[in-house]
Amino acid sequence: MTRSRLFISLFGNAVLLYLLVLLPMYLYTPARQFDLPNLLWFTHLMLLYIHEAGHLIFSFFGRTIAILGGSLNQVLIPAVWFIVAKREGSSLSNTALFFTGVSIVDVSIYVKDAEVLQLPLIGGLSKAHHDWRNLLKGWDILEYGSILGEFLFWCGMGLAVYGIAAGVIIIFRHYKATAQHTGTL
Repeated sequence: MTRSRLFISLFGNAVLLYLLVLLPMYLYTPARQFDLPNLLWFTHLMLLYIHEAGHLIFSFFGRTIAILGGSLNQVLIPAVWFIVAKREGSSLSNTALFFTGVSIVDVSIYVKDAEVLQLPLIGGLSKAHHDWRNLLKGWDILEYGSILGEFLFWCGMGLAVYGIAAGVIIIFRHYKATAQHTGTL
């Protein structure tokens, strides 16, 4: 690995780290004003499209799975990316793991919102269309929404941190091995 590739790889991980720092600041507590920094807004918007597609994809499996399908799809897409990248030995596997964690964090704020109904929904839909409120209420565990959301938040943060840390370690190991092989360490 050349120094320029090392720099580019580290820069990419620095962008992911910046995104990671934004998560607890903006996606920890549901709020009516869902005003996110540009990078986080772009990430959330991409996940939102994946989420909404999940409702359609899973609608064939009944009402409960259709409601859960949005969040399920939102987490499954980057998780499948991680599995495929890992199987192929791709250096992007840790980036995929990071985005799996980010997806879980994004779902966690929606779960936490089930009790308080603060987040704006797409197109101004009524609160009757709140996925997690409907699920938790249907399962008679609405009062545990904030606990479940908190659990998901920290699981997602853990995966995201691990994805970045593992990626940086691999970058440095690869750089060191290349430098030793070429004698330019």
